[in-house]
Amino acid sequence: MPLPQVECSGTINLDSSVLFKECVKVKKVFDEFVLRECVEGIEFELDEKYQGYKGCIEPTLILKDCKIINPQIKDASKKKGVNILGSSENRLRFSGKCCCKVFAKDTKGNIIGLKVKSIPSGNALSIGPDGELCFNFNVRRLYPSASQEAFERLLHFVDKGVFELQCLGEAIIDEENNEFTDSTLLTSIGIFVAIKLDAEVQLCIPVFGYCEITDECTTEDFCDNFDLLDIPNFNPPQIDDIDPYCD
Repeated sequence: MPLPQVECSGTINLDSSVLFKECVKVKKVFDEFVLRECVEGIEFELDEKYQGYKGCIEPTLILKDCKIINPQIKDASKKKGVNILGSSENRLRFSGKCCCKVFAKDTKGNIIGLKVKSIPSGNALSIGPDGELCFNFNVRRLYPSASQEAFERLLHFVDKGVFELQCLGEAIIDEENNEFTDSTLLTSIGIFVAIKLDAEVQLCIPVFGYCEITDECTTEDFCDNFDLLDIPNFNPPQIDDIDPYCD
């Protein structure tokens, strides 16, 4: 069952204003959920570009260019029988793996590329084809408040193959174990992954008029902002420091 369609032409009256109808194409998020996993003993290695780096990195990792490999969405509804509320259980099953490139920032602000070297077994994480950090998921989602008609509209996008699964990720590592030894980092990691189901739809909206085009350039004074910056540390690491690479 497709989404309900309306005639999108002509005008509508709103209070004392006459508004035109306009059809726009947008991305609509139909569902989203967040997963989490914590793993001890994960091992990273430096990307080839950063071999020989020594030092510490910030505990928050940067996960970029996340994409879902082998995405699948299936109807997992219980069609036989009804629940205690007298309605069938409408479910979807989402599966795949969200793989992200991993970067870190050291205490000097430099961005460093990482690759996953090894992951202990028995968790949801895995290594991607190019050393990415992947989160494997297989989730059933229940839609108790959706009517059968609304759920069939959701299935319409699944059946037509117009859906798109997207993922975003954030990760932190153990700040007590964030130093590289021989280009390898052995630490613990906690990761959050957000999975979004969206589809491109066309919406009919009332048009109030055209927006003013503003200049995106700021008029802030450079020297005024410079006066607010902290004074940098001009002293090099001392030879008697415990670790010249860490704060």
